[in-house]
Amino acid sequence: MEKTLKEKTVNALVWNTFDKTFSQITYAVVGIILANTLFPEDFGLIHIITVFSAFLTIFVDSGFTIVLIQRKNITDRDYNTIFYFNLSASIVLYLLLFFLAPLIAIWFEDAQLVPLSRTMFLTVIIQAFGLVQSSILMRNMHMKAFAISNIIPLLVSGTIAVIMALNGYGPWALVAQALVLAATRSILLWVQNSWRPRLQFDKSSFLSLYSSGKNMFLTAFTGTFFQNLYPLIIGIWYSLKDLGYYSQADRWSKMGYTALGQALGQSLFPALSSIQDDPERMQRVYGKTNRTAAYLSFPFFLGLIIVATPLFHVLFGSKWDASIPLFQLLLVKGFFFVFTTVMTNYITAQGKTKTVFHLELIKNGVILLAILLTVRISIPALVAGQAVAGLIHYIITLFITSRVTHYTIKQQMKDIFPYIVITGLICGLLILVPMITFNPWLQLLLQSSIGLLLYTGTNKVLHSTIQQDIFSMIRNKMRTVLKH
Repeated sequence: MEKTLKEKTVNALVWNTFDKTFSQITYAVVGIILANTLFPEDFGLIHIITVFSAFLTIFVDSGFTIVLIQRKNITDRDYNTIFYFNLSASIVLYLLLFFLAPLIAIWFEDAQLVPLSRTMFLTVIIQAFGLVQSSILMRNMHMKAFAISNIIPLLVSGTIAVIMALNGYGPWALVAQALVLAATRSILLWVQNSWRPRLQFDKSSFLSLYSSGKNMFLTAFTGTFFQNLYPLIIGIWYSLKDLGYYSQADRWSKMGYTALGQALGQSLFPALSSIQDDPERMQRVYGKTNRTAAYLSFPFFLGLIIVATPLFHVLFGSKWDASIPLFQLLLVKGFFFVFTTVMTNYITAQGKTKTVFHLELIKNGVILLAILLTVRISIPALVAGQAVAGLIHYIITLFITSRVTHYTIKQQMKDIFPYIVITGLICGLLILVPMITFNPWLQLLLQSSIGLLLYTGTNKVLHSTIQQDIFSMIRNKMRTVLKH
């Protein structure tokens, strides 16, 4: 059993990492082309629509995805019930937002929002067709199929968006990207999953699943609400152009921290859920995941903060310079996001969803306070408030995790401390590179290569078991791929 679970977890982590890495490379290439072709106002428009779409998605899902993965015994009746709920909710909510679109346009003083939003909101209905299929793949840890369902849609939708942007379609290129991404992904989820819905809706099944998932729904809703307060406030209080600069900073920072957080979380959560009755094994799995998160996160986030200026100049010239300080501040928030995600998955896998909801309420209270204190100052101050809120949320989650799971703060700090020290010392050297050359290409090359060599070399000298395990997983996966 131990070996089987370990193999499943390792395989899930490898495929999740491959999925996120390849997806982010594709996302980055497409994003670079779009950022150099479109205008800040275009991204501002779409970001506003994305905010409303995020809320629609939360209501359509209603926490059921987590329950379908976490609950030990799930029946076909449960799958059918949730499938038809997802689909019905998506249609009702789309019709509601369809008629509210003119009000959104008036609110943000741009008539383009009416046709753009009415078209883009269709993605919510399309996504509803694949939510149950996605849950089944996750529950069974079929991460290869899950990865394929993410990678191919990104390639197809990205290609279409680039073609449309280069031909002058402006924000419609971003709308087309969202629609094609959702449609292609739903199709692939159905192709790779043998489950098919039957005409069945069971009220008792729905109520039982809702009872388990309501805390996760409330957590997701409040989290989405407070997370999207920032673009809403910037769009209303400042301008859509300013929102465009924030959008780019948010887009590029999220590429890193959401990919890393999801890769670790999607690998950890199903594994922990399957052994929730064995606390000792759960602690071993969590401890190793925590060390892996530390090994990957510290060099990733601190490294990106240091190379932010040459990176933006290499990719975009000076067009998006206003986004650079926002990007750096959001990376600080992203660092805390990764570790709170890992801890939250640990707590959720034990069925303590109410605790997760309470943690979310605390975090959102801190975010609201930060907004009230910084909104009148400037956009950088507003974003810095996010980073501080992330730190406070991390500290509180750390204490709560130690209490409800008995994995002490001392153990968690012991997991991550070596990687803090190693990364900090290396970054101290890397900040001296701009004194050698002003060329952004050379700065980026030197800082990236020196940082990578020093970090992996130091961990090798110190015999880091996490680095050894990661390199071993990569080698084994490459051999497997080459054999086939």
